[in-house]
Amino acid sequence: MRQVRIVGLTAAVLISAVVALILAIAATRPTSNGAAGQLPAAQERAVGDLKEMNYYPAAAGWTYMWSRFDPRVIDRDFARIRALGANTVRIFVQPSVFGFPNVRPIMSNRLSEVIGLAANHSLRIHLTLFDLWSRFSDIQGSQEWISSLLSRYRDDPRIEVVELHNEINPRDRAAVDWVTRMLPYLSNVMPGTMQTVSTPGVPPEAFALLTGELRNSPPTFWDYHYYGPPGRAFSVLSQIKALAAPRPLFVGETGYSTDGTSIDPAAQEQAQADYYRAVFSAAAALGLPYPAPWTLNDFYPMGIPPGQTADQPVSYGFGLLQLNGVAKPAATVVRMAFSG
Repeated sequence: MRQVRIVGLTAAVLISAVVALILAIAATRPTSNGAAGQLPAAQERAVGDLKEMNYYPAAAGWTYMWSRFDPRVIDRDFARIRALGANTVRIFVQPSVFGFPNVRPIMSNRLSEVIGLAANHSLRIHLTLFDLWSRFSDIQGSQEWISSLLSRYRDDPRIEVVELHNEINPRDRAAVDWVTRMLPYLSNVMPGTMQTVSTPGVPPEAFALLTGELRNSPPTFWDYHYYGPPGRAFSVLSQIKALAAPRPLFVGETGYSTDGTSIDPAAQEQAQADYYRAVFSAAAALGLPYPAPWTLNDFYPMGIPPGQTADQPVSYGFGLLQLNGVAKPAATVVRMAFSG
Protein backbone atom coordinates (compact mmCIF):
# COMPACT_ATOMS: atom_id res chain seq x y z
CA MET A 1 0.00 0.00 0.00
CA ARG A 2 1.29 3.43 -0.91
CA GLN A 3 1.54 5.49 2.26
CA VAL A 4 0.64 9.18 2.06
CA ARG A 5 3.52 11.53 2.64
CA ILE A 6 2.79 15.10 3.66
CA VAL A 7 5.64 17.19 2.37
CA GLY A 8 6.03 20.54 4.04
CA LEU A 9 5.78 23.61 1.83
CA THR A 10 9.27 24.88 0.99
CA ALA A 11 9.85 28.41 -0.23
CA ALA A 12 10.30 28.54 -4.00
CA VAL A 13 13.51 30.50 -3.71
CA LEU A 14 15.08 27.78 -1.56
CA ILE A 15 14.06 25.03 -3.95
CA SER A 16 15.42 27.03 -6.88
CA ALA A 17 18.76 27.28 -5.11
CA VAL A 18 18.76 23.52 -4.52
CA VAL A 19 18.03 22.89 -8.19
CA ALA A 20 20.83 25.20 -9.27
CA LEU A 21 23.29 23.38 -7.01
CA ILE A 22 22.21 19.95 -8.25
CA LEU A 23 22.50 20.99 -11.88
CA ALA A 24 25.97 22.33 -11.22
CA ILE A 25 26.95 18.97 -9.72
CA ALA A 26 25.34 17.15 -12.65
CA ALA A 27 27.65 18.90 -15.07
CA THR A 28 30.65 17.25 -13.42
CA ARG A 29 29.26 13.77 -12.73
CA PRO A 30 29.15 10.73 -15.03
CA THR A 31 25.69 9.72 -16.17
CA SER A 32 26.13 5.98 -15.91
CA ASN A 33 24.62 3.94 -13.09
CA GLY A 34 27.78 2.46 -11.68
CA ALA A 35 28.25 -1.26 -12.14
CA ALA A 36 24.79 -1.74 -13.59
CA GLY A 37 26.47 -2.75 -16.84
CA GLN A 38 26.58 -6.27 -15.41
CA LEU A 39 22.99 -6.52 -16.61
CA PRO A 40 22.38 -7.57 -20.21
CA ALA A 41 22.89 -4.46 -22.30
CA ALA A 42 19.28 -4.43 -23.53
CA GLN A 43 17.90 -4.47 -19.99
CA GLU A 44 20.32 -1.79 -18.83
CA ARG A 45 19.15 0.45 -21.65
CA ALA A 46 15.51 -0.36 -20.92
CA VAL A 47 15.82 0.72 -17.28
CA GLY A 48 17.54 3.94 -18.28
CA ASP A 49 14.88 4.67 -20.88
CA LEU A 50 11.90 4.42 -18.50
CA LYS A 51 9.63 7.47 -18.65
CA GLU A 52 6.89 6.26 -16.39
CA MET A 53 3.63 7.57 -14.96
CA ASN A 54 1.79 6.06 -11.99
CA TYR A 55 -1.89 5.72 -12.80
CA TYR A 56 -5.38 5.40 -11.41
CA PRO A 57 -8.51 7.03 -12.86
CA ALA A 58 -9.61 10.15 -10.98
CA ALA A 59 -12.87 8.54 -9.87
CA ALA A 60 -11.53 5.02 -9.40
CA GLY A 61 -8.41 4.63 -7.29
CA TRP A 62 -6.97 1.32 -6.13
CA THR A 63 -9.55 -1.50 -6.30
CA TYR A 64 -12.13 0.87 -7.77
CA MET A 65 -10.17 0.92 -11.03
CA TRP A 66 -11.27 -2.67 -11.61
CA SER A 67 -14.65 -2.77 -9.86
CA ARG A 68 -15.74 0.52 -11.51
CA PHE A 69 -14.03 -0.39 -14.74
CA ASP A 70 -14.41 2.27 -17.45
CA PRO A 71 -12.17 1.65 -20.47
CA ARG A 72 -13.23 4.94 -22.11
CA VAL A 73 -11.77 6.93 -19.22
CA ILE A 74 -8.63 4.81 -19.16
CA ASP A 75 -8.16 5.25 -22.90
CA ARG A 76 -8.50 9.04 -22.58
CA ASP A 77 -6.04 9.12 -19.68
CA PHE A 78 -3.51 6.99 -21.53
CA ALA A 79 -3.61 9.54 -24.35
CA ARG A 80 -2.85 12.25 -21.78
CA ILE A 81 0.02 10.22 -20.33
CA ARG A 82 1.52 9.78 -23.77
CA ALA A 83 1.14 13.51 -24.47
CA LEU A 84 3.29 14.18 -21.39
CA GLY A 85 6.10 12.21 -23.03
CA ALA A 86 5.83 9.01 -21.00
CA ASN A 87 6.51 5.63 -22.56
CA THR A 88 5.39 3.43 -19.66
CA VAL A 89 2.37 3.40 -17.35
CA ARG A 90 2.32 1.74 -13.95
CA ILE A 91 -0.88 -0.07 -13.01
CA PHE A 92 -1.71 -2.09 -9.91
CA VAL A 93 -3.58 -5.36 -9.47
CA GLN A 94 -5.05 -6.46 -6.15
CA PRO A 95 -5.74 -10.13 -5.36
CA SER A 96 -8.74 -9.02 -3.29
CA VAL A 97 -10.59 -7.82 -6.40
CA PHE A 98 -9.01 -10.08 -9.03
CA GLY A 99 -9.63 -13.32 -7.16
CA PHE A 100 -7.13 -15.46 -5.25
CA PRO A 101 -5.45 -17.86 -5.87
CA ASN A 102 -7.17 -18.13 -9.25
CA VAL A 103 -7.89 -14.95 -11.18
CA ARG A 104 -11.51 -14.51 -12.19
CA PRO A 105 -11.99 -14.49 -15.99
CA ILE A 106 -13.72 -11.10 -15.98
CA MET A 107 -10.74 -9.51 -14.26
CA SER A 108 -8.27 -11.28 -16.52
CA ASN A 109 -10.15 -9.81 -19.47
CA ARG A 110 -10.13 -6.32 -17.97
CA LEU A 111 -6.38 -6.47 -17.43
CA SER A 112 -5.94 -7.62 -21.03
CA GLU A 113 -8.04 -4.69 -22.22
CA VAL A 114 -5.95 -2.20 -20.24
CA ILE A 115 -2.73 -3.63 -21.65
CA GLY A 116 -4.18 -3.31 -25.15
CA LEU A 117 -5.31 0.27 -24.55
CA ALA A 118 -1.81 1.19 -23.39
CA ALA A 119 -0.27 -0.37 -26.48
CA ASN A 120 -2.64 1.66 -28.66
CA HIS A 121 -0.96 4.78 -27.25
CA SER A 122 2.59 3.38 -27.53
CA LEU A 123 2.77 2.85 -23.78
CA ARG A 124 4.28 -0.21 -22.17
CA ILE A 125 3.07 -1.58 -18.84
CA HIS A 126 4.77 -1.63 -15.46
CA LEU A 127 2.53 -4.16 -13.71
CA THR A 128 2.53 -4.10 -9.90
CA LEU A 129 1.34 -7.35 -8.35
CA PHE A 130 -0.01 -8.21 -4.90
CA ASP A 131 -1.13 -4.68 -4.11
CA LEU A 132 -2.81 -4.35 -0.67
CA TRP A 133 -1.83 -7.94 0.15
CA SER A 134 0.02 -9.34 3.16
CA ARG A 135 -0.59 -13.11 3.32
CA PHE A 136 3.13 -13.75 3.13
CA SER A 137 2.96 -17.26 4.55
CA ASP A 138 0.92 -18.49 1.57
CA ILE A 139 3.69 -19.33 -0.87
CA GLN A 140 1.72 -21.91 -2.84
CA GLY A 141 -1.27 -19.61 -3.24
CA SER A 142 1.02 -16.78 -4.29
CA GLN A 143 2.62 -18.90 -6.97
CA GLU A 144 -0.75 -20.09 -8.25
CA TRP A 145 -1.96 -16.50 -8.48
CA ILE A 146 1.11 -15.36 -10.44
CA SER A 147 0.70 -18.25 -12.85
CA SER A 148 -3.02 -17.63 -13.22
CA LEU A 149 -2.50 -13.94 -13.90
CA LEU A 150 0.67 -13.90 -16.00
CA SER A 151 1.14 -17.15 -17.92
CA ARG A 152 -0.62 -15.72 -20.96
CA TYR A 153 1.86 -12.81 -21.03
CA ARG A 154 5.08 -14.80 -21.14
CA ASP A 155 7.44 -12.99 -23.54
CA ASP A 156 4.81 -10.30 -24.22
CA PRO A 157 6.74 -7.13 -25.19
CA ARG A 158 3.86 -4.90 -24.06
CA ILE A 159 4.79 -5.60 -20.44
CA GLU A 160 8.02 -3.82 -19.67
CA VAL A 161 8.25 -4.47 -15.91
CA VAL A 162 6.57 -6.79 -13.45
CA GLU A 163 6.84 -5.60 -9.85
CA LEU A 164 6.34 -8.34 -7.30
CA HIS A 165 4.89 -6.14 -4.56
CA ASN A 166 4.38 -2.46 -3.88
CA GLU A 167 6.42 -1.00 -1.01
CA ILE A 168 7.76 -3.99 0.85
CA ASN A 169 8.86 -3.14 4.39
CA PRO A 170 12.51 -4.27 4.67
CA ARG A 171 12.05 -4.74 8.43
CA ASP A 172 9.13 -7.17 7.98
CA ARG A 173 10.80 -10.56 8.21
CA ALA A 174 7.84 -12.47 6.78
CA ALA A 175 7.54 -10.08 3.85
CA VAL A 176 11.24 -10.27 3.00
CA ASP A 177 11.26 -14.07 3.24
CA TRP A 178 8.29 -14.13 0.85
CA VAL A 179 10.11 -11.89 -1.62
CA THR A 180 13.23 -14.07 -1.58
CA ARG A 181 11.12 -17.09 -2.51
CA MET A 182 8.79 -15.40 -4.96
CA LEU A 183 11.20 -13.43 -7.15
CA PRO A 184 12.80 -16.60 -8.63
CA TYR A 185 9.35 -18.00 -9.31
CA LEU A 186 8.31 -14.78 -11.03
CA SER A 187 11.45 -15.01 -13.18
CA ASN A 188 10.42 -18.49 -14.29
CA VAL A 189 6.96 -17.32 -15.30
CA MET A 190 8.18 -14.13 -17.02
CA PRO A 191 11.77 -14.91 -18.01
CA GLY A 192 12.15 -12.17 -20.61
CA THR A 193 10.58 -9.37 -18.57
CA MET A 194 12.33 -7.04 -16.12
CA GLN A 195 11.37 -7.62 -12.49
CA THR A 196 11.53 -5.42 -9.43
CA VAL A 197 10.14 -4.94 -5.94
CA SER A 198 9.60 -1.48 -4.51
CA THR A 199 10.22 -0.01 -1.08
CA PRO A 200 8.80 3.11 0.52
CA GLY A 201 11.17 5.95 1.33
CA VAL A 202 12.95 4.06 4.08
CA PRO A 203 16.30 5.20 5.53
CA PRO A 204 19.41 3.82 3.83
CA GLU A 205 20.09 1.38 6.66
CA ALA A 206 16.64 -0.19 6.16
CA PHE A 207 17.08 -0.33 2.39
CA ALA A 208 20.38 -2.13 2.97
CA LEU A 209 18.53 -4.89 4.81
CA LEU A 210 16.54 -5.75 1.69
CA THR A 211 19.44 -5.56 -0.75
CA GLY A 212 21.45 -7.77 1.59
CA GLU A 213 18.72 -10.40 1.83
CA LEU A 214 18.30 -10.47 -1.95
CA ARG A 215 21.97 -10.41 -2.89
CA ASN A 216 21.80 -13.95 -4.32
CA SER A 217 18.62 -13.37 -6.35
CA PRO A 218 18.24 -9.63 -6.89
CA PRO A 219 15.59 -8.02 -9.08
CA THR A 220 16.54 -6.55 -12.42
CA PHE A 221 16.58 -3.13 -10.79
CA TRP A 222 15.69 -1.60 -7.43
CA ASP A 223 12.62 0.61 -7.08
CA TYR A 224 12.67 3.28 -4.35
CA HIS A 225 9.88 5.76 -3.59
CA TYR A 226 10.87 9.28 -2.59
CA TYR A 227 8.55 11.86 -0.99
CA GLY A 228 11.10 13.52 1.25
CA PRO A 229 12.22 17.13 1.31
CA PRO A 230 13.44 18.35 -2.09
CA GLY A 231 16.65 19.65 -0.60
CA ARG A 232 17.60 16.15 0.58
CA ALA A 233 16.79 14.29 -2.65
CA PHE A 234 20.36 14.26 -3.95
CA SER A 235 21.86 13.11 -0.65
CA VAL A 236 19.30 10.38 0.02
CA LEU A 237 19.19 9.03 -3.51
CA SER A 238 22.98 9.03 -3.69
CA GLN A 239 23.12 6.74 -0.66
CA ILE A 240 20.34 4.50 -1.97
CA LYS A 241 22.03 4.25 -5.38
CA ALA A 242 25.27 3.09 -3.72
CA LEU A 243 23.38 0.38 -1.83
CA ALA A 244 21.53 -0.70 -4.99
CA ALA A 245 24.74 -1.25 -6.96
CA PRO A 246 25.51 -3.17 -9.06
CA ARG A 247 21.82 -3.09 -10.04
CA PRO A 248 20.24 0.10 -11.36
CA LEU A 249 18.07 2.29 -9.14
CA PHE A 250 14.73 3.68 -10.28
CA VAL A 251 12.63 6.21 -8.35
CA GLY A 252 9.27 4.58 -8.95
CA GLU A 253 7.17 7.15 -7.09
CA THR A 254 7.63 10.78 -6.18
CA GLY A 255 5.17 13.60 -5.76
CA TYR A 256 3.76 16.57 -3.91
CA SER A 257 0.12 17.21 -3.04
CA THR A 258 -1.56 20.51 -3.79
CA ASP A 259 -4.49 19.69 -1.46
CA GLY A 260 -4.96 19.39 2.26
CA THR A 261 -3.58 22.73 3.43
CA SER A 262 -4.90 26.27 3.82
CA ILE A 263 -2.13 27.63 1.60
CA ASP A 264 -3.17 29.49 -1.55
CA PRO A 265 -3.86 26.91 -4.30
CA ALA A 266 -1.74 28.75 -6.86
CA ALA A 267 1.20 28.78 -4.45
CA GLN A 268 0.73 25.08 -3.77
CA GLU A 269 0.76 24.29 -7.47
CA GLN A 270 3.96 26.26 -7.91
CA ALA A 271 5.49 24.42 -4.96
CA GLN A 272 4.53 21.13 -6.62
CA ALA A 273 6.28 22.21 -9.82
CA ASP A 274 9.38 23.25 -7.87
CA TYR A 275 9.36 19.93 -6.04
CA TYR A 276 9.38 17.96 -9.28
CA ARG A 277 12.09 20.18 -10.70
CA ALA A 278 14.30 19.48 -7.67
CA VAL A 279 13.78 15.69 -7.63
CA PHE A 280 14.23 15.34 -11.40
CA SER A 281 17.40 17.41 -11.18
CA ALA A 282 18.75 15.24 -8.37
CA ALA A 283 18.08 12.09 -10.41
CA ALA A 284 19.81 13.59 -13.44
CA ALA A 285 22.83 14.55 -11.37
CA LEU A 286 23.11 10.96 -10.15
CA GLY A 287 22.65 9.41 -13.59
CA LEU A 288 19.35 7.81 -12.57
CA PRO A 289 16.37 7.22 -14.86
CA TYR A 290 13.57 9.79 -14.81
CA PRO A 291 11.55 9.51 -11.58
CA ALA A 292 7.94 8.37 -11.99
CA PRO A 293 5.33 10.92 -10.86
CA TRP A 294 2.60 9.98 -8.43
CA THR A 295 0.18 10.49 -10.06
CA LEU A 296 -1.54 11.60 -13.31
CA ASN A 297 -4.85 12.75 -11.81
CA ASP A 298 -6.19 14.35 -8.69
CA PHE A 299 -8.88 12.15 -7.10
CA TYR A 300 -12.57 12.90 -6.76
CA PRO A 301 -13.94 12.95 -3.19
CA MET A 302 -15.34 9.42 -3.58
CA GLY A 303 -12.52 8.17 -5.78
CA ILE A 304 -10.44 6.51 -3.04
CA PRO A 305 -11.77 3.36 -1.34
CA PRO A 306 -12.27 3.40 2.44
CA GLY A 307 -9.06 2.52 4.21
CA GLN A 308 -6.82 3.76 1.40
CA THR A 309 -6.06 7.12 3.03
CA ALA A 310 -9.52 8.29 1.96
CA ASP A 311 -9.86 10.29 5.18
CA GLN A 312 -6.70 12.34 4.53
CA PRO A 313 -7.33 15.44 2.39
CA VAL A 314 -3.74 15.49 1.16
CA SER A 315 -4.37 12.20 -0.68
CA TYR A 316 -6.56 13.85 -3.29
CA GLY A 317 -4.13 16.41 -4.71
CA PHE A 318 -1.05 14.56 -5.97
CA GLY A 319 -2.15 14.69 -9.59
CA LEU A 320 -0.39 16.52 -12.39
CA LEU A 321 -3.88 17.24 -13.72
CA GLN A 322 -6.79 18.91 -11.98
CA LEU A 323 -10.14 17.12 -11.94
CA ASN A 324 -11.25 19.15 -14.95
CA GLY A 325 -8.24 17.87 -16.90
CA VAL A 326 -6.36 21.17 -16.77
CA ALA A 327 -2.63 20.65 -16.35
CA LYS A 328 -0.92 22.01 -13.26
CA PRO A 329 2.49 23.71 -13.68
CA ALA A 330 4.17 20.47 -12.56
CA ALA A 331 2.87 18.77 -15.70
CA THR A 332 5.01 21.13 -17.78
CA VAL A 333 8.06 20.29 -15.65
CA VAL A 334 7.50 16.57 -16.20
CA ARG A 335 6.79 16.94 -19.92
CA MET A 336 9.96 18.97 -20.44
CA ALA A 337 12.01 16.47 -18.44
CA PHE A 338 10.64 13.49 -20.39
CA SER A 339 11.41 15.31 -23.64
CA GLY A 340 15.04 15.67 -22.57
